[in-house]
Amino acid sequence: MKHPHGTFCWIDIYLPDQDRGKAFYGALFGWEWTDVPMGDMGMLYTMFNLDGKTVGAMGPAMPGMLPEGVPPHWFSYIATDDLDSTADTARSLGATFVMGPQDVGNGRVALMQDPTGASVFLWQALEFGGAEIIRSPGALAWNEFYTRDLEATKAFYTALFGWEWGSMPIPQGGDYHLASVDGFAACGVLEMDEQWGEIPPHWMVYIQVEDADATAARVTSLGGDVCVPVTDISVGRFAVVNDDQKGTFTIFEPAAP
Repeated sequence: MKHPHGTFCWIDIYLPDQDRGKAFYGALFGWEWTDVPMGDMGMLYTMFNLDGKTVGAMGPAMPGMLPEGVPPHWFSYIATDDLDSTADTARSLGATFVMGPQDVGNGRVALMQDPTGASVFLWQALEFGGAEIIRSPGALAWNEFYTRDLEATKAFYTALFGWEWGSMPIPQGGDYHLASVDGFAACGVLEMDEQWGEIPPHWMVYIQVEDADATAARVTSLGGDVCVPVTDISVGRFAVVNDDQKGTFTIFEPAAP
């Protein structure tokens, strides 16, 4: 499955204990897995599958991938038709690169830090296009960015991917900003205020579930944490949770049509 340029195509997490990660996510979402060697490094990249289709992955914790003191979290990947060209443009717009661009066998990858300080992967498909299921139970449902500089965020990603923008008011105050690519809703953006404390800008992964309450309870029973309890919003219900190694993500139950 090839995802269009400028849309989100893949998610993964890097955990200290991959066996624990397999047990947690297998029990939570029913994911199965396939281990793939990471080149000659002697490490494994675990592909998560649901009903035989890829939904995400897990790798080993690697030095330098996350700033010191930052716990694990799910990474978002944005598809690009030409990684090197996109990386050149990103640099000209003020981004830096933690890793790559480089070949990884079935594609080209880079870990980019945008001008606001948030990290996101860029992916150019060669043999592997990304997630084969999205917006379905047990799969990636949404990607969301929390920024401290809304205008800089909009300007950067518009110049880089041609994202178009819309917004809607939210009950808590302020606006929720939607980025789209050729009419396809790609992601959401929220501007952080003083209530967020010292949390740095970051991307959040939403994984779809059929029952948010039951899934949140299962997270706790598996040794994880519910950081933000199940909350109703206009499009469904969500909760921010940690796995049993403090890896953060959001579960999302969409509202009935």
